[in-house]
Amino acid sequence: MAQDYDKIFRQNIEEIILPLAIKLLHIRPEKLEEIPDDLQTTIERKPDFLKRVRQTNSQDDYILQLEFQKEDDPKMVFRMLEYGSILVRKYEIPVKQFVFFIGTGKAQMPTALQYENLQFRFSLINLQDFEYTVFLEANTPEEVILAILGNFGDDKPQKVVQALLNKLKNLPIETLRREKCVKQLEVLSMLRNLQEEIIKQLSLMPLNYDIEKDLRFKQGIEKGIEQGIEKGKTEQAIFSINRMRQKGISPEEIADFLGLSIDFVKQVIQEMNS
Repeated sequence: MAQDYDKIFRQNIEEIILPLAIKLLHIRPEKLEEIPDDLQTTIERKPDFLKRVRQTNSQDDYILQLEFQKEDDPKMVFRMLEYGSILVRKYEIPVKQFVFFIGTGKAQMPTALQYENLQFRFSLINLQDFEYTVFLEANTPEEVILAILGNFGDDKPQKVVQALLNKLKNLPIETLRREKCVKQLEVLSMLRNLQEEIIKQLSLMPLNYDIEKDLRFKQGIEKGIEQGIEKGKTEQAIFSINRMRQKGISPEEIADFLGLSIDFVKQVIQEMNS
């Protein structure tokens, strides 16, 4: 499941990097430049996000690294030290490292090491330290869905979920992009035990239609469960498959986009057509 969260942030990072940098890190990169993100030494590491920040004065350039962490890992500081040392050796410029904690509560992991001949520190950002409205007020759906990980304050989860889905519904974006973000929102909601609330409110909104009572839908769920797919994920997958096939997208493209087996996609389409 941790891989699902990592996949979401890797898919969306280009859309959310500037809002995160400006709103949460209080830095304004003048220009971001691609650099290889596979750090191959004796140990291969792949950071979640890695860019060279180009400044007007090239002497102020630095490497920006972001990691998204679900577990409050007490060993994270050693991993960040490893990343940092490889990057400094390779590029010979400063490295700014940030870990975004997306789990529940406030992370307690150490952020610094201090030995006689070594000092090291990275910055830890707890997403629940920020009000969910910081993300909800955005106009980019990939940023909006981060609201589910923010601080709800005195607002009830039901109200937050409703506001979040309404925002996604009203954004002037392509249908496939909206559906992608709704699917991602459902996955992220599991970090706050809100998946059932998401599915419940989705069934009441025009973001999708009520196909849960459809026999073919139920048969699709059964097939998904047989293949080891969780029920909640299967419901959303069947909805997405049906919408995408209506757009004329091929089963192979649907399977690749949703990360499903081609056999499952074809079975669902066959049931929907029967």
